[in-house]
This record gives sequence, C-alpha cells and structure tokens, in this order.
Amino acid sequence: MLRAKRTHHVIRRSHERVERDIQVSRPVVVSRSNVMTPRATRTALPVVNRQPVSLARPVTGWGGFQPDPYVDYGRALTAEGGILIAYKDLDMHLRHTLWRVFAWTVFTGAEGWFLFNASPVQSFWINLACFLIVALVNWLIVRKPVEIHRAVEIRPDCMILEGAEVFWRRFMEGGWPSFQPDKDGNQVLCGIYGTRFVEYLTLRRFDELDRAPEVFASHLQDAMRQMWAIAQI
Repeated sequence: MLRAKRTHHVIRRSHERVERDIQVSRPVVVSRSNVMTPRATRTALPVVNRQPVSLARPVTGWGGFQPDPYVDYGRALTAEGGILIAYKDLDMHLRHTLWRVFAWTVFTGAEGWFLFNASPVQSFWINLACFLIVALVNWLIVRKPVEIHRAVEIRPDCMILEGAEVFWRRFMEGGWPSFQPDKDGNQVLCGIYGTRFVEYLTLRRFDELDRAPEVFASHLQDAMRQMWAIAQI
C-alpha cells in the first residue's frame, strides 16, 4: 500500500513536470509607443535667390501691309518641269520711237494751230509761251519708255524666251550662256549657239538703284545649274 502511494506521487510529479515543460509562453504585445523607430532628420538646404530671367520676345512680322522687295519680278515652277523667271524690261524697238515722234508732232501741231489762230488771247507772246509749255508737256508724256514684261523658262533640255524662241541645250557645246556688261552698264546674256555667237537678251536698268539685272543673272545661272547639270549626270 505504501509503494502504491509513492508510485502515484512519482507519476503525479512527472506529469506536472511534463506539463510545465510543454507549456508555451504567451505572446507579449508590445505597444508602438515603446518601440523606438529611427526618424529621418531634415537637413537645412541653402536658400538660393533666383532672379527672374527676362527672355527676349521673338520679333514677329507686322500683320499689316508689307511691301514686296521684288518689284515687277517673280519666279515659278512650270507644269513641264522648268523654272520660269518673269521680269520687267524696256522695249527699245524703233517703232516706239517713231510713234513718239508722230504723236508729239500731231498733238503739238494741233494745239499750236489753236493758240495762234483761234485763241481768244490776242497777245502773241502769251500764246507763244503757252505753245512752248504745251510742247514741253507733250514731250514729257511721249518720251517715257515703253515697259513690257518678259519671261525666260529653263527646262532640262532647252531655254525658252518669251514663250516662242527655243534654244536647245545640246547646241550649246561651247558653254552655257553667261552675262556680260555692255558699254551702257546693262547685262547681256550671250554665248555660242551652234557655230554662232548669239545675244539672247539684254537686261536694262530703270534707274541708278535698280539691281534687277544682277538678281536676274544670279537666278538664271542657278536655274541652269539645277536643270542642266542634273541632266548631264
């Protein structure tokens, strides 16, 4: 009976020891206030005083009327693949000179007859002065040269003047036409065509400040290089 009690006591202690050994500790809740989290430190940045940058505004063209610097002059591409250059020239044909003389003679003669034969003023000197004034005015009117517009077209195989005269590039074996000044200061387009030296056209100045001949010569040479140099490749 005593052994049974001791055995039971030993088994009880063993059972308590096992329960103590297998007992799991409960999780401990830690408050966030007790946890020390590192905080990012702010670094003082240097203060930079930025001055406003004044940007220059782009210059825009005036939206109103703008004069064209190319007076009575223009360039365009044609439907045939050529370059057309139009310019204003003076018509110096003899027929215009004869017409000026005829017009001045007719109108001045008619006004002179009226002044010396049917004028209500009886003073000869007054009529003569009026006649001289009328003759001078008529001469100033008819002496103005006749202005016409001409056109030159450069095509890959030829040069066309006034839409009628055609000069083929294959006959310009001695070189392309070039401009040369004449004794009056005008620009003359000339060159060898076949076996003849030909003057194709003459560019005349309207006044001392007129530089249309130089501009036309530059544009025409550029058109020849674009059309004929590519055709030879």
